[in-house]
Amino acid sequence: MGRIVYAAAMSHVLSPDYYAKNVGPHGRAMVEALMDVVRDLGRAMLDRRPDALVVVADDHLNVFSFDAVPAFCVRIGQSVQKMQQDGAIEFDRALEDLPVRYPLHEDLANAILEQGLEAGIDFAASWSAPLDHAFLSPVSVLCGARPVPPLAPVWVNCFVSPQPTARRCFEVGRHLGRVIAQSPWNVAIIATGGLSHFPELSLARVGTSDVAFDRRIVRHLEGAEHEALCALTIKELHETGSHELLNWLVLVGAVSPARARVRFFGEMGRIDLAAVEWDL
Repeated sequence: MGRIVYAAAMSHVLSPDYYAKNVGPHGRAMVEALMDVVRDLGRAMLDRRPDALVVVADDHLNVFSFDAVPAFCVRIGQSVQKMQQDGAIEFDRALEDLPVRYPLHEDLANAILEQGLEAGIDFAASWSAPLDHAFLSPVSVLCGARPVPPLAPVWVNCFVSPQPTARRCFEVGRHLGRVIAQSPWNVAIIATGGLSHFPELSLARVGTSDVAFDRRIVRHLEGAEHEALCALTIKELHETGSHELLNWLVLVGAVSPARARVRFFGEMGRIDLAAVEWDL
C-alpha cells in the first residue's frame, strides 16, 4: 500500500530580484527568509525518499487559453519541459538557469487521471503542457542540487470564471489520497501559490493583501478546520486575492484530517508569504 510521506504548501514566486524591484530591500529580505525555510522543507521531503512528487499549482494563462480552460488537468507522459518564452514575465525569468526537462511519474499520473474519470472527476489531460514558475520555482528551491523526484503535475483553474469551488478542490484532493493509498508508491505532495495578493485581480489593488483573511486561513489550517475551508466561496477568494488557495485545498483534501504547522508567515504588503507543513 502506498502513502503520502510528506506534504507542504508554499508561495510560488521565490525570486529575490522580483521582490527587490517591486517592494524594495524589505521584500528581498522576506523572500530570502522564506526560501531558507523552503530549503529546509525540501531536505525533510527528500530524506523520506518519495517515489513521486505531486505538485498542485495553477496556470497563469501561459499554458491554457480562453479556447479551453480546464477546471483540473493532469500532465501525463514520461517527461515535461520547463516553459521557455521570449519576453517572459519576471516570474518566469527565474527559470532561466534551471534544467530544461524533468521526469514524470507516468504511472501515478495515469492512475490519478483514469481513476478520477471512473470516480466522476472530469480531469483534462495534457501530453505537452510545459511547467511555469508556479511549479518549478518551488520545486527548484525545495530540491536544490539534489535530483528532483519524478513529478505528477496537477493544474487547478484559479483565475478564469467559473472556477471549481473550494469544496470541489478538497474532494479532488481526497481522490488523490485514495489513489496514492491504493498504489505501491510513497508520494510527496506540495501545493503552491499565494497567500492573498492582487485582490479582485484588479490593477487598482496591486500592492495590497488581506492580512486578516490570511491569518484566519492559517488558523483553520493549524486547527484542521477543514469544513470552514471548504465553505469558502469563490467570491471571498476573489475579493481577498486568495484565488490560489484553491491549490492548497486540493492538498488539504489529500492529507485530511492532518493538522498543519506554519513554518513561515510574512506580511509584505504586496502579498503575504507563507510556508506550511503537515503532520502526517
